Amino acid sequence: MKKTKVKEGIKIKRSRKKKAEVWISAILYTLVATMALILILEAGVPILERLKDTTTFTKTKEALLNLDEHIQAVANEGEGSQRVVNLDIKDGKLSVVDNQIVWEFETKSRIVDPRTSQNIGNLVITSNANVRTYETEDNFVVQTSIKNDTFTVRINKTGSEENWQEINTSNLIDRMSFNDNILDGTFSFSINNVPESTIGLGYTMMVPPGNNTNLGRAKIIAHVNSTYAEYDLEFTLESYADFLITKVKNFVPNN
Repeated sequence: MKKTKVKEGIKIKRSRKKKAEVWISAILYTLVATMALILILEAGVPILERLKDTTTFTKTKEALLNLDEHIQAVANEGEGSQRVVNLDIKDGKLSVVDNQIVWEFETKSRIVDPRTSQNIGNLVITSNANVRTYETEDNFVVQTSIKNDTFTVRINKTGSEENWQEINTSNLIDRMSFNDNILDGTFSFSINNVPESTIGLGYTMMVPPGNNTNLGRAKIIAHVNSTYAEYDLEFTLESYADFLITKVKNFVPNN
């Protein structure tokens, strides 16, 4: 009887151990499945966000193009013509600025390449592009906004491609400012610290020319032909930048 009891006791212990192993295995499988599900969700969320933002962008673009068609139709039909247009835009910010309808939409998805601009009829699509350019009688002006501040650079006009005039690189920048606060200082440019490289004949030009808004970047180029060298001095202002990029290009020595 004692032997039987001992054997039964051993059987009971083994049975409990097997049940415990089964439960541990089940818990491990559950954890693995949960981890796999979390990884799938984390990988899929950015894709879903991109699809959502792309859909919003596409629908709004089509709505604005449709609105433009109605505006052109009314303008062509003459006085008294009317249209009722349903403009359903839920996301982003819609406003009217300088007689332009502007829609702003922030997204982390790369729907449009940054600092680029493309035209579809009267619709202008830009990304991270807020450079503005205009011309006065004496100056080329480029400016961009950084939060609540406006950075402006004013460069003197000199001659043209057909009419070269005396040019001095130290007199090119007429003014640089944040809002109405003028940045004091003297702006001088030379090649290899050679004084003769700063003075010669040439002209200045702005790219793109004329009055523009929502540009990714704008350039003002001074073409200089001095006794030392002939070269282009290029000033570039990019969107949301609080500085001016200066480069020397197309350098040809005159020695």
